[in-house]
Amino acid sequence: MNPMVIRYLFLLSTILSWCYSAVLQNAINNAKPSSIINISNGTFHETIIIDKPLTIKAKNCTIEGTKKGSVITIKSSNVHISGMHIKGSGDRRDTMDAAVVMEGVGNVTIKNCTIDNSLFGIVAHYSSNLVFKNNSIASFPEKVVDNRGDFIRLWGCNNVLIQNNHLFQGRDLSINRSNNILIQNNQIEHARYGILAMMDHNLTASLNKIFDMYAGIYLKGGAQISLIHNTIFDTRLATGTGILLSHGKKIFVRHNRIFACAQGVYIDSSPAEIGMRRYIEHNIFSNNFTALHFHSAICNNTITNNDFLGNLNDVVRDLSKIKKANNIIEKNYWDRYQGFDQNKDGFGDIPYQILLYADRLWQNDHHLQFFYATPIFSLLDFIERLAPFSEPEKLLKDRLPRMEPVNH
Repeated sequence: MNPMVIRYLFLLSTILSWCYSAVLQNAINNAKPSSIINISNGTFHETIIIDKPLTIKAKNCTIEGTKKGSVITIKSSNVHISGMHIKGSGDRRDTMDAAVVMEGVGNVTIKNCTIDNSLFGIVAHYSSNLVFKNNSIASFPEKVVDNRGDFIRLWGCNNVLIQNNHLFQGRDLSINRSNNILIQNNQIEHARYGILAMMDHNLTASLNKIFDMYAGIYLKGGAQISLIHNTIFDTRLATGTGILLSHGKKIFVRHNRIFACAQGVYIDSSPAEIGMRRYIEHNIFSNNFTALHFHSAICNNTITNNDFLGNLNDVVRDLSKIKKANNIIEKNYWDRYQGFDQNKDGFGDIPYQILLYADRLWQNDHHLQFFYATPIFSLLDFIERLAPFSEPEKLLKDRLPRMEPVNH
């Protein structure tokens, strides 16, 4: 191509870029509070600050940041953004570079937007009455998942709806020390934790589809947490977990389908915990390596009306002298149960007990798990069951096992 033509093309692109720079910010500065700004068919190379109540409606528009700092900073309540493609934030974690960032505001809506090539998607601190709906959010295309940013990061927020979003190729959907949160009908994939909830109150995650993760849902502390009607599958690595429960009061895990995970539900509770309760009810655990994995205690659990199907292990514990107390375990379906139902009431005539024979070896020393299902290990377990040299460990007992699956 002629060098002169190249120069003119470069000059033209520079002029067009300059023309579109600061256009949105000027429109915001000149707009009256609570007005509506309609934009369409353009790419704007700028970062903007919204410091007054506004509604921005976009169609076929892209706002591309300068790859430094955040792209959109919201400093006012009553701001609503829809239909925009947002990209090009900085990559600094210490300053929380994001596509959209807000702090100390209320009544903010981000919907029908596409967010990509930004470290964090949406960051909200100490804000309330937020709606993030029908968005597609992805971080930088980093192969190392820990180098990505969170899809949405909340800290100290109240009354938040996160609904119908597609979240992929990021790190976490992170909810910290927040209240009254509803996470509903989202698809979350190719990340570290689907939902990371720490010290929250009144959080509900329902109807979400979570897959290709290190852990589907990681819950640490908090109270009045409900995880209901979620589908979680295909967690990665030997430690991949569907739902990880670490402490917390009034935790409800109900009507979920968890399959193809290394661990269905991992429960990290303390033997000394007081006033805590977990309700694991009406879930389907299928084709996992382990359905229920207890770390240091089997205490304060209500485990009822679940289906355990095709799992390599139904229940596993980490510590050899594990405390067991204050549990209600009944009316579950276990595909390993071999009892009868002579009175035809739908429940087995004798309890279902999970007894550890040779399995104690690898549960006490996880290095021996390498030999799991080998001929010598299977033979040893068979001999232990046929003529036990010592009393087996009673790990868990369902006093009223079902004869047929209860959840469909």
